[in-house]
Amino acid sequence: MTSAAGALGMARAALEIAMRYSDRRKAFGGKIRTFEGVSFKVADSITLLDAASSLVYATARAIDAGDDPNRVRRMVSESKKFATDMAWQVVNHAMQIMGGIGYTSVYPIERLLRDVRLITIWTGTNEIMDLVIQHEYYKELGAQPIGRDVEADALDADVEGEKIYE
Repeated sequence: MTSAAGALGMARAALEIAMRYSDRRKAFGGKIRTFEGVSFKVADSITLLDAASSLVYATARAIDAGDDPNRVRRMVSESKKFATDMAWQVVNHAMQIMGGIGYTSVYPIERLLRDVRLITIWTGTNEIMDLVIQHEYYKELGAQPIGRDVEADALDADVEGEKIYE
């Protein structure tokens, strides 16, 4: 969870720096924030950050509530994977918005880029998180009683000989 929460902070910092910069930097007679290429990166970054925040906070609530440990383990892995992948994308958007100056030590974007890259492999790579996520979800799915069988919604669900599992 510390990696997931840290990723939120790093992404938010990079986004705020890039947004302030794009509101001051001018090119071709206007602020660069008015260019679609910049505004779309900002919008995508805000959306990703909000989505990751929601997942991280939901996971924290599940931990605090003492939810099923297997479900919590899956949610922690999802939070770490999604938040760190999001941070990598948001910091890269910030770097693109900043241009060459983002790569210098004048702004902390270059440091955030290095730190965010590390956080995707820190405390278990995101590929390991994928293994944990799918493993725990298979366990969850197998432990749940089948309620409504949505597989039966297919028009030809009852056709003999069509579903072969060997």
